[in-house]
Amino acid sequence: MTDKRNNVIKPIIFSLIAAGIILSTDYYVDSYASLRVTYDKIAQIAQEHNYYLGTEIPLSERKAKWARVNRMERKHSMALGSSRIQMLTSDNLAEDSFYNMCVSGGSSVNDYLAEIYILYSQEKLPNKLLMEISPPMFNAHSNEIRWKEWRDNAVYMRQLLEGSIPEEKQPGLGIQWKDLVSPSYFQYNFQNLKAGKRVWIGTTDEFDTPLYMTVHKDGSYMYGKDYQYHYSEDEILQETETICRNRTLYGCGGYTEIDENLQETFEELIQFLLDHQVEVSFYLPPYSRPMYDFICKDGEYQIITEVEAYILDYGKQKEIKILGSYDPDGSDLETEDFYDPYHIRIEKIMDTLWRR
Repeated sequence: MTDKRNNVIKPIIFSLIAAGIILSTDYYVDSYASLRVTYDKIAQIAQEHNYYLGTEIPLSERKAKWARVNRMERKHSMALGSSRIQMLTSDNLAEDSFYNMCVSGGSSVNDYLAEIYILYSQEKLPNKLLMEISPPMFNAHSNEIRWKEWRDNAVYMRQLLEGSIPEEKQPGLGIQWKDLVSPSYFQYNFQNLKAGKRVWIGTTDEFDTPLYMTVHKDGSYMYGKDYQYHYSEDEILQETETICRNRTLYGCGGYTEIDENLQETFEELIQFLLDHQVEVSFYLPPYSRPMYDFICKDGEYQIITEVEAYILDYGKQKEIKILGSYDPDGSDLETEDFYDPYHIRIEKIMDTLWRR
């Protein structure tokens, strides 16, 4: 009788121990921000504090911004774009009611579709909208797919532009209970645990922190000092030369012409904003002088100057204000004004917003 009871109890005890190990590992590491550090919690903290994520495990910038929009009040002014506009803040723009929706690799037509649908569906379209226009946004072969982190919001916006009513079902950004029973989630968390990695969030009153990327309450962000000064001017030049020599200019692989479908969708989206009384401005972020010289000389990248010409012409037709240029001359930039081959130091960012 005792042996039979042991045969029943031992598997139960083993199962409870195994479940405890799995749940505690998933909770402690939380690689997808599913349990302990959720995107809703990040958004809640971001309402009141600058924050940074002490992690080597990449989280979704898009879901964090999405969760923040879900909680915030409507803003008078907003900016949409990639990390190249990350340093546009409410202070340097002199806008008290401002939010920066920048996300890495985020200056794409699909990103803008998703972001604008989220804002529109929550009646949070701003009065003024600054949109970064990077050349790859019209490249059908850019291989940039991070916009899919917005889930189906880009699809919903396309449906709206086509005149239909989207049948949307927005996912929750809080606790993801399904991950509790996911073997693959435990495996990923266990791998990160062995590597000494976990997700955690910290708050700060400082503008930036030495080691981590600080996300500000207005959505802008600043890399830590160690990264900001990672490259010397000579190293930036060398990296730029490598990019040009290997033809690895970000998002511009196989880019020979403006994609007609992306162009058409972009123009429909802009018209949608204008029809909803949003004052739209375009921002063309400059390249460094060595990189821009290469772009002008290499026939493979002539498309970049063609995109600028198109935006200037389209902006004139629609009476849209255009700021900046891919050519750094108008901004009086030197190589030392960049902290890597693509990103401009905060001291010079406002110099790039000159009006055409």
